[in-house]
Parts: sequence; C-alpha cells; structure tokens
Amino acid sequence: MIYDKIIKGRYVLIRSITEDDADFSLAIRQDKEKTKFLHQVDNNLEKQTQWIKKQRLAEGDYFFIAETFDGKKLGTVGVYDIHENVGHLGRLLMVGNPFQTFEAMLLSMKFAYEVLRLDELFGDVHVDNSASMNISEAFGFHFKEAEYDEELNRWVKYGTSYREEFPDYEQKISALIYRD
Repeated sequence: MIYDKIIKGRYVLIRSITEDDADFSLAIRQDKEKTKFLHQVDNNLEKQTQWIKKQRLAEGDYFFIAETFDGKKLGTVGVYDIHENVGHLGRLLMVGNPFQTFEAMLLSMKFAYEVLRLDELFGDVHVDNSASMNISEAFGFHFKEAEYDEELNRWVKYGTSYREEFPDYEQKISALIYRD
C-alpha cells in the first residue's frame, strides 16, 4: 500500500517505496553481511521492480525507504501482514548509523500504532542475530522460545509488541537517540 505522507524524524525520514527505489532495495539485499540472517532474493532488477509494484497495491502492506533529509537512502522498513489490529514489523535493513536505524524503527512503530491504530506488532528474529534481538527488545518486543520455521528454513524467535506499552518504550528510545 502507499502511504502518501512523509514521516519525519530528527535524523531520517521514511516514505513509501517507489519503483525508482528498486535498484537501492535490491543492492542492499545483496549485501551478504547485512543479509546473512535473511532469506536471499534474486539479483534481478526487473523482479525487484515488479515486486515493488505488486507490494504498493497489496492491502495491509506498507514498505518504506528510510533516507536522510538530503535524499541519501539508508535502508528499508515495513509494516505488513496486517489483519484486524495486528501487523508484522520487519524488513528493517539499514546502512545508516545506529541513531538512524533506531529512528527508522521508531518512526515505523509510531506509524503502526498512531496512524494505523494497530494494537500489536509481531516480528521474527533469527536466533543468531543478537543485534536485531537487542534492538527489538529495546523497543518492547517480548520474545518466546526459539522454534524452527519450516517456511523460512531457520530457527527464529517470535516476538510481540503492544500499543499500550509503546509510550514507555518510545520515551526510553527517544532519550537514548535524541540527546541534546
């Protein structure tokens, strides 16, 4: 789906992805170090462009580009698989610094809870991805024990974040990234 507004933070903004972003989103997905815990995608620009076209029409699927205010693309984040008042927070893949990464995630969660009015967000993290696990927990995700995901062919931990808890976590994250 297309969200036609730009969501601005102090360090980054997030906006709906367009077909013009296909080369960036494909390039970032080809970075072996950044994607070692993610499923691989074909290095095919036409396929990526077609996927973005389809995604932009998909009900309950928001995919954002995070970028600096001068237009430097830093990464992606999404809220998708939305059913009733629950959505999946994921597709976070950033090349920016930690402040930019944390803010992109914060902006996407604010979008989910304040604009979409979702009650819960869920996510999954590869069991060996301690950096993503730490970030997710800092944002209030509560994780279950690891389980094997047949579809993803990997061990993951599934977590849930709740809207009613978000203001406390938002305050803690904001204090961490917005030091004046």
